[in-house]
Amino acid sequence: MMGLLDRLFSSKPPSKDQFARQIMAGIKRAGEKRALVYDEDQFQLRTPEKDGPFFNLANAYPEFCAAPKTMRAVVLKRWIRVWFGKEIPGDFEDVRPDLLPSVQARSHYELLDLQFQVEGRGALNRPCQIFAEHFAAGLVYDLPESMQHVNQDTLGKWGVTLYEALELARQNLAEKPFAFLGPSEGEGLWCAMQKDSYAAARILLLDTIRGFRVRGDIVAMVPNREMLLVAGSDDLPSLQGMLRLATEAIQQPRRISGIALRLDGDEWAPWLPDAGHPLYWDFRKLQTQTFGQAYAEQKELLDKLHRQTGEDVFVGSFLGMGREGTNELTSYCVWGKGATVAGLLPRTDLIAFFKQDYKPLLVPWERAAEVVGSLMQPMGMYPERWRVLEFPSDEQLQALGCERAKP
Repeated sequence: MMGLLDRLFSSKPPSKDQFARQIMAGIKRAGEKRALVYDEDQFQLRTPEKDGPFFNLANAYPEFCAAPKTMRAVVLKRWIRVWFGKEIPGDFEDVRPDLLPSVQARSHYELLDLQFQVEGRGALNRPCQIFAEHFAAGLVYDLPESMQHVNQDTLGKWGVTLYEALELARQNLAEKPFAFLGPSEGEGLWCAMQKDSYAAARILLLDTIRGFRVRGDIVAMVPNREMLLVAGSDDLPSLQGMLRLATEAIQQPRRISGIALRLDGDEWAPWLPDAGHPLYWDFRKLQTQTFGQAYAEQKELLDKLHRQTGEDVFVGSFLGMGREGTNELTSYCVWGKGATVAGLLPRTDLIAFFKQDYKPLLVPWERAAEVVGSLMQPMGMYPERWRVLEFPSDEQLQALGCERAKP
């Protein structure tokens, strides 16, 4: 039988189940006396108690698989230490030096909250500050062996607001040594060099960002936790380099987002170059893929939640179609006649309308909202979905441009 070390140093990464068993065995060897349960569906370890501790393996597994064979034992040991953690002090003065900000995609928090609902754990109770529509800054208690996220209950014990704690965390991050790779002279592409788990969070350090020499407006991307890219909106070669690095980095562990941002005064805002720009479709493709991933994870969780509640709801898929030989990628969802249940549609570029005796038609979302917006109710979730309870009338279909099929 293959031993633990043999499995760690095997060139072939373990399956998810094999990795979970390795982590579980390591936690038990490290002194955990409580029983451990492996939840295959949620890909997590937990104790049998309903409100007991749990360990999501979604970040640990890809990081382990991506590590060189000789480093896998180190990665495994570090993740085992995460299980044990350390109690966050109740006195704010004791934690002040060790508070740092963490930047994630907004969907990270929203989907984790939805997962808690699926697991019957109630609300996530982890506050965050949303910025640039699609990103969120949270608070972590930074330790040499782990990063512990700070929840609302802990903030209450400290007697501080999230805004106050984040401001302190930003100051701590600004004082933390860090290096960027950039041009020795003139404008160009700037890239994080040092892997300390806070590269992406430095997008919050606006004074530092403004110090970079770029041509045009400041544009940034945070494809994963270990990378911050900064370039100028009028610098085509630097934007091309940004795209190459971001496309590769977003496939690595700790993925954040493929959405580019532009610094507008003291605020970040989502950014795409003008439609005629040579890189427009490249940036838009990364953006579309980011939304597609978030919607796919959201759909999986909503389907599980509806099965538990017995609610009969069709959760529409975020679909994409490209044009052969190009980088063009357009998103669409399907709104079909004949379904007997309510539907939840994702926000897409186009809506495909299907009804018997009519030719299928793809309609831009904005045009559909003008004609049938009264049938679409936003749900207030992120990424947003619209509930549709009925199909458009023949008059509305014709106003959208749908034509009857020939007999």
